[in-house]
Amino acid sequence: MTLARVVSSARAGRRRALACALAVVFPAAAALFLFAAFGAATVRNDSMSPTLRSGDTVLFDRWSPPARGDVVLLVDRERWSGTPDAVLVKRVIGIAGDVVVCCESGSGRLIVNGETVEEAYAGEERPGGGIPFRVTVPDDAVWVMGDNRAESADSRLSVSKPGHGAVPRADLRGTARAWWGW
Repeated sequence: MTLARVVSSARAGRRRALACALAVVFPAAAALFLFAAFGAATVRNDSMSPTLRSGDTVLFDRWSPPARGDVVLLVDRERWSGTPDAVLVKRVIGIAGDVVVCCESGSGRLIVNGETVEEAYAGEERPGGGIPFRVTVPDDAVWVMGDNRAESADSRLSVSKPGHGAVPRADLRGTARAWWGW
């Protein structure tokens, strides 16, 4: 065998080894990225009805900062659910610096930063709920409510506590991007 054939054979062997390594490493890295960036959860109650119902599956991303109106998953440090550190699904009503007020006279709608909020998903009867409040959302926090205001245990239950019902961003597990029911 000539030296040129030996060198060519060695190069081909290295290329095959590299191709095999990439065939294993790339899918593993992609799977690791997807696992770290996204998650799925099952809704366990009807506090987000009619948007989400018990048994629905929620696909969420772990990196996007939440905006007003987003549906988020959070750790229940306030024990609104009665279960320590349960994961809840709620809607973001206010973000850091927002002033959230319940409620507009007559309609019962929420007011955020002086503007009434249209929330078709919250129903017609007192969409802001029955608990009056005025809170300023602290830095690095969000203020949340369930869409089913009559059945949701949420930020409204902690307005008289330190933090006024705000959920620290560190307690958010992700922002819902898709959901479906079976």
